[in-house]
Amino acid sequence: MSASTTRLKLMTYNIGGGRDDDNLTQQGEFDQALANIAGVIYNEAPDVLVLQEAVEWVDENQVRHNTAAEIARVLGYMEGFCYGPTLSLQQNFHSGKAIFVRSVFNDWEDFRQGNALLSRWNFVRLGDPAQSGVPRNLPIFRPAQYEGNRDTDPRHALLGRVNCGVVSPFIIGTHLSTLRGERGSGQDPDKVRLAEEMRLTQIYRLLDLVRERLLERNELVFLLGDFNAQANDLCLAEVLVGEAGFQRLVPQNDTTRTHLFKVDKPIDHIFIYPANRLVEAHCRIVDTELAHNASDHLPVVAEVTVV
Repeated sequence: MSASTTRLKLMTYNIGGGRDDDNLTQQGEFDQALANIAGVIYNEAPDVLVLQEAVEWVDENQVRHNTAAEIARVLGYMEGFCYGPTLSLQQNFHSGKAIFVRSVFNDWEDFRQGNALLSRWNFVRLGDPAQSGVPRNLPIFRPAQYEGNRDTDPRHALLGRVNCGVVSPFIIGTHLSTLRGERGSGQDPDKVRLAEEMRLTQIYRLLDLVRERLLERNELVFLLGDFNAQANDLCLAEVLVGEAGFQRLVPQNDTTRTHLFKVDKPIDHIFIYPANRLVEAHCRIVDTELAHNASDHLPVVAEVTVV
C-alpha cells in the first residue's frame, strides 16, 4: 500500500434490538442475544461500524443501558462513538407500540431505538477535519403522526467524519422505510408501491443533504445501512448509482440474503462516492452460524483501499 492510499474495513449491521421486545424484559436472554451480536462484530474487527436498531433505555433504577455502547466496550478500540435515536418513549409514545407500554409498567424513564456510528478514529468536524467534532443525527422522514407501527416509524441518517491521516472520509449510516404488507405471502401491491415511493423520497433527501457540500466537491463518502431495498430497486440503481454516481460495493456472495425472512436478495448495502477514489475492494455478507443466531439480518463488510 502506497503512502497516498488508505485501507479500512467497513461494516453495516441491523442488530434487531427493538424487534424482539421480550428480550428487553428478560435480561438473561437479551444479554445472550447481545453477546452473539458483539461476537459477530468482534470476529470481523471493523474500523468503521454502522448499526441499525440499536436500543437504549433508562431503567427503574436510573441506570442507562445502550446496546451500541456495550458493543463498543466489548470491541475495546473504538475511539469514536455516536448514538442517534429515531424513536423514543418520551417523544413518540403510542399505546400500540408494545415496548413503550412495557417500558411504562417496568418504570423505565425512557426507551429509545435508532442508529449508531462507531469508528476506530475520533470524529472530526464536518467542515474541518483538523478539529474534533461530533456526528449529526438528521431526520429524513417524519410522519405527520406516529401510530405505533413501522409504517410511521421516523427515519434518520447519522452523518459523521473521521480523519484517517491521508483521507478524511464522510460516513453516513441510515435505515430506510419498510411497510407492513410490502413483503411475504400477503403482499399488498399498493403497499409495495407506497414503500418504494417512500424510500425514493428518503434517498433524494439524503442526496439533497450532501450534493453541494460533498458530491459536487468530490469528497470521499461512504454510505452504509439497511436500505430495505434490493440493488436493482429504483431508489438505488437509478437514483443513488445512476443519477448521483455512488458505487455499490458488491459482495462476493451477493446471492445471499441479508434479511433472513421474506427478502431473497440483499437489502443491506455499502456504497462509496466518488467511484474513482476506490483502488480496491473486497466485500462480503457475513454468513456464519453465529450471525444467523444473533439477529434477523446478516451484516455486510467491505475492506477497501482508497486514495
